[in-house]
Amino acid sequence: MKNLYLYLMLHVVVFVTCQEDVDFQFNKSELSVLDNYVKKLVEKEVKAQMEELKYVQKLQDETIHALKSQIRSERQYREELETRLKVLEGQRDCSQRSGAKTVEKDSEWKTTVLGESTKDNALVTSENNTHQTREVNGKSSSIKRLLIGQDTNAHNQAAFYAYMSHDLASPSPGHVLVFDVVKTNVGSGYNHHDGVFTAPSQGPYVFSWTVVSWYRSWVYSELMVNSNTFGRNSQDIDDEHIGSGVVVAVLNPGDVVYVRVLSSGGTLASRSNIYTSFSGWKLN
Repeated sequence: MKNLYLYLMLHVVVFVTCQEDVDFQFNKSELSVLDNYVKKLVEKEVKAQMEELKYVQKLQDETIHALKSQIRSERQYREELETRLKVLEGQRDCSQRSGAKTVEKDSEWKTTVLGESTKDNALVTSENNTHQTREVNGKSSSIKRLLIGQDTNAHNQAAFYAYMSHDLASPSPGHVLVFDVVKTNVGSGYNHHDGVFTAPSQGPYVFSWTVVSWYRSWVYSELMVNSNTFGRNSQDIDDEHIGSGVVVAVLNPGDVVYVRVLSSGGTLASRSNIYTSFSGWKLN
């Protein structure tokens, strides 16, 4: 500010001395007035420059804040994309596993349909042979299990219990119910990704399923063995109701069992106070 003030004073003096035919003489009061005037001009200019600098600084601060917000938003968006990518990769892996299993099931169903009569005859023969073998070798089998310290038929054991973790609004006919929370799965025959149980060995099995319909809703369901209906249940529509069913089925290795919707109106319920569930076990 001091330099600017001296600069302006110098120009005033030069301007005055350069005037022709005029004899300018300044007394102290006039110089004081001139000095004050110049000071005001300088202060006004400096103030204007300061205001301009403040305005520029404000714009820069706003730009920095906007850039920081943009960086935070881009970082958050990137994290969301990474999370979605992980979910999609997990779904892709599950779909690949389910697809491979579906191909295997389709092949098994075709074999079941084409060779149903042959399997029925084989089942009768197998049951007769099993009965005779148990009568003849019952004692030796018991002694063998005692000596080995384990059951020789352990690999044929199967038992599972699972329930749905959430409600299902207006499920369509043919929709396969997936009981995604597994509490018991002896033999790993039940698949919580597609809701299908695959029989590990031949023999009689017991299956139980419970379907809960929400208030003013109804759900008809059926238990399927391969592509055949083996049992059904239904509920009333006046209030929250539960429909359960129990069946006993003789299965062959590779047979599949699942529960699907026959028809519905409203919401299938499954929550902490009551579950829509599916269970089964092999009779030994």
